[in-house]
Amino acid sequence: MNKPTVERLLNFHRMLLKFSEIERVIDIKRGGKLIQESDSEHSYNLALMAWYLASYFPELSAPKVVLYALVHDLVEVHAGDTFVFADQDTLDSKAAREAAAQKQLATEWPDFPDLHTAIREYEDRSTPEAKFTYALDKFIPVLTIYLNDGYTWHDRNILLEQLDKEKRHKMSEYPELLTYWDKLYDLLKAAPELFPA
Repeated sequence: MNKPTVERLLNFHRMLLKFSEIERVIDIKRGGKLIQESDSEHSYNLALMAWYLASYFPELSAPKVVLYALVHDLVEVHAGDTFVFADQDTLDSKAAREAAAQKQLATEWPDFPDLHTAIREYEDRSTPEAKFTYALDKFIPVLTIYLNDGYTWHDRNILLEQLDKEKRHKMSEYPELLTYWDKLYDLLKAAPELFPA
């Protein structure tokens, strides 16, 4: 098998830079300013949190959870990010947009079959590691917004009850993580200032 050319590496890096331009609705503080988190930042944070936490779940392969975390949103390089509280038309089109994006990535990167396998396994949640990473992906944005004083919840008029309804059932993909959700939910209930009145 021939190794990729430098031009191929440039193309791959170009895609990664494009991925880093995908902005999420989640706001983070940087240098005293609120900015939108990028897909790259989110994926990197998820990968490290998954790696850290997986070490406490001996049934999981830490390298696999890191792999899934790194690729879990990569389809958004072509499909864009879909905020969990977006309008219904946007939510309804998410699966089709992401399936088309997955096909486009497969066409663009036929020489990286492991990438497509990882994306499919994550999307299908066909392994315990994929389920774990999926559930943790639903948890991380809540931590981010919590640490940024609830700005996104205020800005988007999201109530605690809506958040719990949206997150709890998705986190149940890996039920062992629900204990963390329950503890975080208690912290959120104790801080009503994080949510709109």
